[in-house]
Amino acid sequence: MQLKNALDGYWLENESRLAETTIVGYKWALSRFTEFIGADTHIGTITSDDIRRFMTHCAKKLELSDKSRSNIWVVLSSFWTWAEREPALKIPHIIRGIVQQPTYGKKKIVPYTQIEIIAIIEACDHGAGWTSRHGKLVHSHRDTATRDRAIIILFIDTGLRANELCRLKIKDYNPQTGVIDVFGKGSKERTVIAESSARKALWRYLASRPNARPDDPLFASRSNRHLDNDSLRHLVQRAASRIGVKNVTLHRFRHTFAYNFLRNGGNPIELQRLLGHEEMDTVNIYVNLAESDLQDAQRRASPANNWRLK
Repeated sequence: MQLKNALDGYWLENESRLAETTIVGYKWALSRFTEFIGADTHIGTITSDDIRRFMTHCAKKLELSDKSRSNIWVVLSSFWTWAEREPALKIPHIIRGIVQQPTYGKKKIVPYTQIEIIAIIEACDHGAGWTSRHGKLVHSHRDTATRDRAIIILFIDTGLRANELCRLKIKDYNPQTGVIDVFGKGSKERTVIAESSARKALWRYLASRPNARPDDPLFASRSNRHLDNDSLRHLVQRAASRIGVKNVTLHRFRHTFAYNFLRNGGNPIELQRLLGHEEMDTVNIYVNLAESDLQDAQRRASPANNWRLK
């Protein structure tokens, strides 16, 4: 079977279970591989050496980072895992255990501090200041302030992914209970809870939209469309830049939720369900971070050490 036809079968099997952003990344990687190897190439003739040559091509010709090449390796391995099991193909896996996955240094997880979060929320109220002709600093009030405040608070309160928050509709949120129905990666449904602070922020925002309908976006653009990830990222980064908070990303809100959930007494199994992770590996990163932080706190506050007991 030609590679292009095998890819058709792969997407028929897998497209419905992958998140939209994952699909974009997978299709980009597989397109680059198809361009390199040839769409008409018989899939059974592709070898491990071909994969290695392609990975070298990604590094030298496409100048991709180690992380990007590692992601491509994951995509190709996923494709061959499917091809190995697919009755119409049943070809051997030429990547797993044979072609080494590129390694890269993972960035250290640094949650936002309470001071940073409060500052970002307050920065939602006003735009960048300017100096009037009389030398006075003037700030204009932003008409999306209540929406943007609600977004930040909901991020911190629930650990939602950015694309999950963008896709929410009004009907997905129950204002009486705070329950939010979320469709996560692979269209897997879960629920998260907006507690009183987030519910108050959402109440204020929705009160400004009295004519909104159940199928309208929970967080709407000025044209009443769903926000996209880029718009969301820009509004957060602009707010942060006005008050000097550095290294602002949307995913850091998710990190901050997970870290503080554990520090405030939540358990890892509960966190796994709230974040929508199938495996505990990612959750364990937050567990280790929280434990390390508490150990440092104990060292600083140790009564025995501070009293110099012997």
